[in-house]
Amino acid sequence: MKKKIFATFMTVLFLLGNVFAQRSSTITGTVTSASDNLPLPGVTVVLQDSPTVGTITDVDGEFSLMVPDGSKTLVFSFIGMETQTVNITSSKVINVIMEASSEMLEEIVVTAFGIEREKKALGYSMQEVRPEDLTEAREVNVANALKGKVAGVHINPSSAGGAAGSSYVNIRGNSSLTGDNKPMFVVDGVPIDNQTIDKPNDFDGFDFGDGVGNINPDNIASMSVLKGPAAAALYGSRGANGVILITTKTGVLKKGVGVELNSNFTFDTPNVHPTFQNTWGGGYDGDYNSFDTKIIDGQEVSVWPAWLIDNWGGRMDGRPIMYEYAPEWGVQPYTAQPTDNIANFFRTGTTFTNTVAISGGTDRNTLRLSLSDMRNQSIVPNSSLNRQSVSIRANSQVSEKLFVDAKVDYIRQEGNNRIQNGIALINLPSSLGVLPRSVDLEWMKDYRKEDGRMQSYKSGSPYNPYWITERFKNNDVRDRIMGFVLTSYDITNWLSIQGRIGTDFYTDKRFAIIPQGTPGAANINGQVNNTMWKVREDNSDLLLTASGNLFSDLSGSFLLGTNHMNREQEVVGIRGENLSIPELYHINFAAQKFPRNYYEKKQTNSVFFSGQLGYKNYLYLDITGRNDWSSTLGLNNQSFFYPSVSLSYVFTETFNTNTDFITFGKLRASYAQAGNDANPYQTKAGYSYDAISFNGLRMGTINSTIPLLDLKNELTESFEIGMDLSLFNNRLGIDFTYYNQSTTNQIIPIEVSAATGFSNRMINAGEIRNNGLELMINTVILDMGQFRWNMDLNLSHNKSKVVSLVPGIDSHTLLGGSATIEARVGEPYGNIVGYRVKRNEAGQAVVDENGKWQRGDNIEVLGNIQPDFLGGLTNTLSYKGITLSGMIDFRVGGQIFSFNKYDQMAKGTGKFTEARAPEDLIVDGVIEDPNGDIEVGGIKYRKNDISLLPHQYYAEQGPWGEISETMVIDADYVSLREISLGYTLPSRLLEKTFLNNVKISIVGRNLLYLYRDPEFKLMGISPESAFNTEAYAQGVEARGLPSTRSIGFNLFVSF
Repeated sequence: MKKKIFATFMTVLFLLGNVFAQRSSTITGTVTSASDNLPLPGVTVVLQDSPTVGTITDVDGEFSLMVPDGSKTLVFSFIGMETQTVNITSSKVINVIMEASSEMLEEIVVTAFGIEREKKALGYSMQEVRPEDLTEAREVNVANALKGKVAGVHINPSSAGGAAGSSYVNIRGNSSLTGDNKPMFVVDGVPIDNQTIDKPNDFDGFDFGDGVGNINPDNIASMSVLKGPAAAALYGSRGANGVILITTKTGVLKKGVGVELNSNFTFDTPNVHPTFQNTWGGGYDGDYNSFDTKIIDGQEVSVWPAWLIDNWGGRMDGRPIMYEYAPEWGVQPYTAQPTDNIANFFRTGTTFTNTVAISGGTDRNTLRLSLSDMRNQSIVPNSSLNRQSVSIRANSQVSEKLFVDAKVDYIRQEGNNRIQNGIALINLPSSLGVLPRSVDLEWMKDYRKEDGRMQSYKSGSPYNPYWITERFKNNDVRDRIMGFVLTSYDITNWLSIQGRIGTDFYTDKRFAIIPQGTPGAANINGQVNNTMWKVREDNSDLLLTASGNLFSDLSGSFLLGTNHMNREQEVVGIRGENLSIPELYHINFAAQKFPRNYYEKKQTNSVFFSGQLGYKNYLYLDITGRNDWSSTLGLNNQSFFYPSVSLSYVFTETFNTNTDFITFGKLRASYAQAGNDANPYQTKAGYSYDAISFNGLRMGTINSTIPLLDLKNELTESFEIGMDLSLFNNRLGIDFTYYNQSTTNQIIPIEVSAATGFSNRMINAGEIRNNGLELMINTVILDMGQFRWNMDLNLSHNKSKVVSLVPGIDSHTLLGGSATIEARVGEPYGNIVGYRVKRNEAGQAVVDENGKWQRGDNIEVLGNIQPDFLGGLTNTLSYKGITLSGMIDFRVGGQIFSFNKYDQMAKGTGKFTEARAPEDLIVDGVIEDPNGDIEVGGIKYRKNDISLLPHQYYAEQGPWGEISETMVIDADYVSLREISLGYTLPSRLLEKTFLNNVKISIVGRNLLYLYRDPEFKLMGISPESAFNTEAYAQGVEARGLPSTRSIGFNLFVSF
C-alpha cells in the first residue's frame, strides 16, 4: 500500500510540471526488461533538461507523458537497471528495453528453496549468470555455457560424447575420494537427476549425456551458483559440493498474450587438427623387409602384409604397392595422402534450435507455454541428437492469502549412432589417428567385402572408420517428466506456510549392435544389446516462514522446514551374441543371451531451520541447521546434523563512507558443516549374476567388497571470508573470497587378504582439504552516453591436499591402468603417477647397453590433473542498439595423460616421429662405462652414442615400454571461447508493427586456442579433453572426439 501511495504521489508531482506547459504533445510507450521481455512498472521517465517534467510506468510498463514542443531527450531510470537516454523524434511512441545494471547495490538474488534476498545481506559467496549469457552463443548442454563465467567453477565437456555429451561441473575442488564431487542442480526448487548413466571409462563405453543437458536454456529466467556449504546448507547432504539454482520463466501479470520466438543456428566444425608425418611408411627397422613382392602386369609390386599396422618402415618413395588384405584397391603409388585426408572424414555439423513461448494472464493469474525443438547433426557422419520439449507453467493468486504455482516439463531426447569412447577397438578417433599415411580414406568407403567381412588395409583392428560409422548402430531415447505443484498461504502479514511436491522421472531406452563381419571371435556373427533404465526422484517440502521488524532497528525472519526424498533406479537389459540370421539384429536370434537386472532405492528424511537478523540495514546474521536421516548409512549412524552461521557487515552504512570513491563496501564471513551420505547398499553384501551357467542355471557371485555395517556420512567443514566493494561511483566492482574446507570420514575401499574370500572392505577414514581464492571484478571502462564498454574478470585458485587416508596406507588409486591417477597423503588430489626415465645424481638420463633409456626404480608423480588457476575475461561494448561481446577463458597449471600421443608414438604416424636419420635416433643420456669420462656419484659414464631403429627410439621409449612420463603434457590453455555481435532494432522501426522487440546476433563459440602446449597442437587434440565427467578423468585424454567450433546466428523476436 505504501508503494502505491508513493507511486501515485510521484505521478501527481510530475504531472503538475505539465500544467504550465504551452504548446505540448503527448509521448507514449512501453518499457520492458531485456532479460525476459517482461514489462517494468515503476520506471521513472523524465525530460533531461526539465527533470520536473516526468512520469512513472504503470503495472504494464506503459507510460504517457506530455512534453513541451522542442523537447529533445527522455531519461529512463530504474533501480537495478542501466539508465537510458532516448532522443525524441517526430514519432510519438517510444518503446524502451532496459538492461540490468552490473552495479545493483540493492540486488535481489535467489537463494536456497527459491527464497529471494538482498545480496548485501548474504554472508557467503554466490554468483548469478544472466539468462542471455546462456542463449546467444549457446551450447547443446547448458552447463558448458558456464565455462569462464563463474569464479571457482570448473567446467569441462566430455570428449566422449562431443556436443551431445555430458559435462564435468565442479565447485571449489574435489572433496570426496569415492563419492560424487558434482554440485546439486535444483530447478524451481526441485532437485533433478544429473548423473551420466553407464558413463564411459578409459577403455570403452558411450556418453549418453547427463541430466542438466536436457534443460532448454530459453526457459531459464535466472541461474544462481551457491558455491560453499554455507550457501547450500539448507539442501542437505547433496549440497555439500555446492548448488546451482535454476529458476524458469513464468507468465506475465497483465491482460493479453505475449509471444517470444528464439531461433539459433550454428555450423559446427573441428577446431583442432592433427599434423602427421608424411615421409615414412609401414614396416620396421626403417626398411621394406616387412613387405613381400609380386609381379603384376610385368612390374614388381611391394605388398603390404595383412598383419601390418605400424609405420616404422622405409620412405614412401612412390614405388607401386598393393595391400594384401584389400586387393580390390589395386596397385597404388606408395606416397603420403594429404594431411586433410582425416580432417575431411568429418563433416560440417549443424545445430538448429527453435523455441516459441506464449505467455499471458490477468491481474491474478499467469500462464506460460513453451515449445522447443533442437536438432544436432554431429561432425561424425550418421550421428545425431534431437531434443523436443514442452513446458507449461501456471500460477494464480487465488486470494489475498493463497497462491498456487505449478509446472510440467516433458522432454524427449533421441540420440543416434553415438561414438564409442576410450582405447577400445571400435574407437573412431583412434582408428583415424593410426591410419597409415599411404592409405586414402576414399578407398575405405567401400567398407564391406563380398563375404560380409570388414574391408580395411589389414585384418582385425583397428577398424575401418566407415565400418564404424556405417555398420555399428546404436540408438537411445530418453523420455523425461519434471514438474512441481506449490501452494503457499499467508496466515498473517508476517507468517506464511508453503508446501511443494516435485518429481523428476525418466526412462532411457538403448539399443546397440555389433555388426556381423566385425573382426574378433565374439563379434564375427554379431551382437545385439537392449537396455532400459528407469530413474525417479520425488521430493516433498513443507516450509513455515515468519518475517518482520522485531524492533525499530532490528528485522528478522525465520524458516522451519521438512523434506522427504525418495529415489529409485532400475535397469533391465539383455545382450545377445552369435546371431543366427544375417542382418537381423533381434535378441530372439542370438545363440547366447546374457540378461542384466539391477534395482536400487534410497530415502532421506530431513528437518531444517534458518534464522536471519538484520540490524539497521548494515549488519546481518544468518544461522541454519539441518538434520538428515539417510537410508544408505549404518543403522546407528543414519541421523546426522550440520549447522552453519554467516555474518555480513556493510561498513559503508555505518561510517558514512558512501562517496564517489567507495560507493559500497561489505565484509562477510561464514562457517558451515555439510554431511554427505553414501550410495545405496554399501552396508550390505550383494551379489551379481555371472555370464556362465551350471546345469542350465545362471551362477551368482557375492560382491568382492566387505560392507561397512556402521557406515558414517562424510563431513565437510568450511570457513569462508570475503569482501565486496563498489568504487568510483559504481564504475568498479570487486568481489574477493578466501575459503578453507576439509572433508573427513572419507568412504574408502581398502585391500584385504584373499584368504577372506574378498578383495576389499569399506571403511570411514581419511581427509581432503581444499583452500583457495576467488576474485570477481566488473568495471565500466568507458561510459560516454550511448557508448559503453564493460569488462568482467573471474579468477580462482584452488589448492587441494590429501591430509590422511587409512593408517598405514599413503596412497589410494582413483584410476588404474596405463594412466594411473592417485590420491597420495601430503600431496594434491589427482596425481598422475608412473615410471620416469632413470637419472643419476646429476639429473642425466641413464641409458642401457642397447642405447635405450632405463626405467626408474620406483613409480613417481608425473603431474597432477588439477589446475592452479582458472579464469575468464569478458568484454562488452555497446553503442545504441549494437552490442559486441567476447570472452576469453584460460587455465594455468595441471597436466594430462594423452592416449593420442601414445597411439601416434606407438604407430609412427605423429609428426614428432618424422626425424629418423641415424643421428636423430640417439637418445639423450649417458651409459655406465668404467672407462667413461663422466663421473657422477662415484660411477663413471660416457655420453650415449648408440643409434636406435625408429620403433626402438619412439615406441619402445614410451608406449611399448613402461615409461609413462613422455605421455604427460601440460594442460595450460587460453581459449577464445565466445563472440557475439548483436543488433536490437530501434523502437521507431517497430512502432507501426505488431513487434515489441527484435534482436539478431552473429555468434561464435569455442572459436580457437590462443595458446596451448605445442604437443597438443601437433596431435590435433584439445587440452580440455577427458573421457568422462568423473573427477579423476579430467587428467586423462582417451582418444575422444575433436572439440568443435560453432559459428552461426541467433534471432529473438517478441510481440
